[in-house]
Amino acid sequence: MRLPMTSLLIIDPQYDFYDVPVNEQFTLGSASQKITISPALPVPGAWEDANKLAAFISKQQKNINQIIVTLDSHHEYDIAHAPYWKNEAGEHPAPFTLISHQNIVDGIWLPTDPTLLNHVLNYTQSLEKEGKYSLLIWPTHCVIGSVGHDIVKPIHTAIHAWEQQANTQHIIIAKGENPHTEHYGGCEAEYPLEDDKNTQFNPQLVELVKQNDQVYISGQALSHCVASTVEQMVEKLTSEEIKKLTILIDTTSPVAGFEQQAKDFINKMSSIGVNFVTTSNL
Repeated sequence: MRLPMTSLLIIDPQYDFYDVPVNEQFTLGSASQKITISPALPVPGAWEDANKLAAFISKQQKNINQIIVTLDSHHEYDIAHAPYWKNEAGEHPAPFTLISHQNIVDGIWLPTDPTLLNHVLNYTQSLEKEGKYSLLIWPTHCVIGSVGHDIVKPIHTAIHAWEQQANTQHIIIAKGENPHTEHYGGCEAEYPLEDDKNTQFNPQLVELVKQNDQVYISGQALSHCVASTVEQMVEKLTSEEIKKLTILIDTTSPVAGFEQQAKDFINKMSSIGVNFVTTSNL
């Protein structure tokens, strides 16, 4: 008789997305250097989410067979970061600037590399046609090699303890390394590129659901990368497989200003069978 299989999917649990307490210091590297972390894009409530998730992992340690972590992984030069764009005066856009297809047509914002003009025209036209997230310039975040790219300590510590108990390692899925497309969801980029298979659909998370009896989901942010990942997964799952998904709703929060987007996601997913529970109820 096969034993039930349970996995935990943690989406982008990285310092740049967590509202780290102001006076919190962390020891990094072999030199034991203590530093204070200033997250680039802190999600309100995320630090509390991290501690609740860490407690959940510790409590359910023996019941979790597999842990998968997606990592938002960018370069300074990225289509959703300011250096990629400029106006007629050569100025880069401020964080949270929306760039529409028409803005590019009108020359309000243009790529700093003029050879990419056709690409960004096609890119923004595709986003708008398919009703995906509008192109938004985010604060430069989750740069590969930076502290902001690292998994937050409470979750990292809990995963490490789980690995020691389970005698296995967690699985990492990196996303967002191609600077010419956004990559909110863990399955594929917003605009898959023909010359980069890492931006195209990756069936790994869908297969995870098919091979498990229960998949718990957490991470940041509920309004963006969590929502996008789950939406990409359910497109490839049957109605029965969708019922295997359980979002730990008290361990994930929306980006400030996108609370309604998160509520719409919850309502949409609840209507097709995705479960939403608090860790205290498990």
